[in-house]
Amino acid sequence: MSLPKIISQVVILGSQILGKAFVEAYRQAARNARSGASQVGGSGERSSNSSIGEEGLGGSLITRKHRMTIEEACQILNVKNVSFQDGPNNPAVSKELSEMIRAYENLFKANQNTSKYLLSKVVRARDRISAEVELAQYKQQQQQQQQKPNEQQQS
Repeated sequence: MSLPKIISQVVILGSQILGKAFVEAYRQAARNARSGASQVGGSGERSSNSSIGEEGLGGSLITRKHRMTIEEACQILNVKNVSFQDGPNNPAVSKELSEMIRAYENLFKANQNTSKYLLSKVVRARDRISAEVELAQYKQQQQQQQQKPNEQQQS
């Protein structure tokens, strides 16, 4: 066989393999996008280790939005994973929130001029815990609003 024929066969075979690989990668990406939109569990969420704050749809949505579970956020900020569903009025929760704010400020200052990756993790951890507390406050307000009409009907 001549050298040009061998080279052309290698180029054609290589381009066919690459073409098939790109087509399959595109199909897989499309499948992942479709299943990711319809799937309840988001990236970063561990279904076997769901926390108290992730019961129901609200916690799952928060986990998907922030791409971090409440356990990861507590571990990054070195705070206890208390039941944030009790809301900030609970003494245990308010104590952990104050520790979380202190830890956030310390870690933010320490990583401000160094690693943007670590800094983003610290900010996302704070945002994740804050979102959990906001969800708890919202649920408490909803419960209070539901109790008011019930009390008025009983009167």
